[in-house]
Amino acid sequence: MARPVVKKQDIENAAIHLFATKGLAQTTVKDIASEAGVTEGALYRHYPGKNAMAWQLFCREIEKFSVELGTRMFEQGAGLVVRLESSIRFIFEYYAKYPVQFAFILLTQHGFPEEKILDVASNPVDMVERFVDEAVRADEIPAMNSKLASGLILGLVLQVMVMHRYDRIEIDNAVIDDVVGAVRRVLMLG
Repeated sequence: MARPVVKKQDIENAAIHLFATKGLAQTTVKDIASEAGVTEGALYRHYPGKNAMAWQLFCREIEKFSVELGTRMFEQGAGLVVRLESSIRFIFEYYAKYPVQFAFILLTQHGFPEEKILDVASNPVDMVERFVDEAVRADEIPAMNSKLASGLILGLVLQVMVMHRYDRIEIDNAVIDDVVGAVRRVLMLG
């Protein structure tokens, strides 16, 4: 009997799910193969190992997310408040549509080595910091520490998703509106 054709996508989906739920350190190649319904050898046909796979998948998924976020955050001709609200609503939409991928890229600590650092263009933290810096330079918001502001903004947004994952809060339009309002206050937009 011939072996079924192993789809690389099945392996990647299984890996992302496990990395998002168990974490990188607790996920083994055996776990991934079992979840994907393949042999460990099938995984090694596509990737040299678990860590290389995790990094490649992380970069791919964060890039997809960051391109869309950047489109909203830095939209030419749109006002600051419109870009801010659009960006926050996009993050919640992405989380609702791709909860496992979102958890993998933004809610799970992976412990990648320090040499594995994202470039500024695809790192959401750097993107928010740049957004704040540009708003300060344009006199759209008061001068502030952009590193601290980006941490506060992402904390306000991402903690709601963490709470949702633990069934501590339902995310609806009222909650998203409250988050937008809280971020506006951090940026002293009223």
